[in-house]
Amino acid sequence: MSTQAQESLDRKSDGLIIIENFENDQVGELPQRWYDRDGNKKLINHTKDFSEHYLYKIRNNDDNKFLRYQGVTAKHISFPLINEDKENIYDINLYETPILSWKVRAHKLPEGANEKSSDRNDSVASIYVVFDMGRVALVKKVPKSIRYTWSSTLPKGETGSKLFGNQQIIVVNSGEQDKGEWVTFERNLVEDYRRMFGDDPPKNPIAILILSDGNSTNSYVKADYDDIMLKPEK
Repeated sequence: MSTQAQESLDRKSDGLIIIENFENDQVGELPQRWYDRDGNKKLINHTKDFSEHYLYKIRNNDDNKFLRYQGVTAKHISFPLINEDKENIYDINLYETPILSWKVRAHKLPEGANEKSSDRNDSVASIYVVFDMGRVALVKKVPKSIRYTWSSTLPKGETGSKLFGNQQIIVVNSGEQDKGEWVTFERNLVEDYRRMFGDDPPKNPIAILILSDGNSTNSYVKADYDDIMLKPEK
């Protein structure tokens, strides 16, 4: 059994599940429950030489802790929702808590970035929900996911796909209008999955990923994340 199974999520009486609010993390350090981009090992358990490429650190303001990315390098961080045995370690059922909620504060957006363009594929702030494994060319397996992104140039509501349709993109905010302010986003994962993939999602996703980056456009990027939750429908 993975050590992940020894951890738990904060569940409220109204059914809300707090995936992460970073309040138990140490300021100036990597988030203690998040894994490398492949989900193999916690960032805090990697060597310093390895983990220094992950530019995500805990910050504190007005007695609230949050996660900040600042830099250029593209590295996902992963919050696995299953263990090595593919078990649903947190007993999540998307049909009971289909609403993904999270907060972002964008400070510096990548210049001219476009998530649908291979050579400009940067984002000030993206959250991915990985549902299961798709296929490319009937052989290579790739994650089947929805990417919710704050885009520099694509308009809010724009959609797209990559990796032969296995990655679906939804733009939840665009440009600099809300820059410097906390913005809360809410998406119905079941409805989005059905619309983007054409069938029903598995009740338990594989992982939640965070990505900010500016490597394709060689841009310095800065953004904050907080309060990642799953909620029942109202």
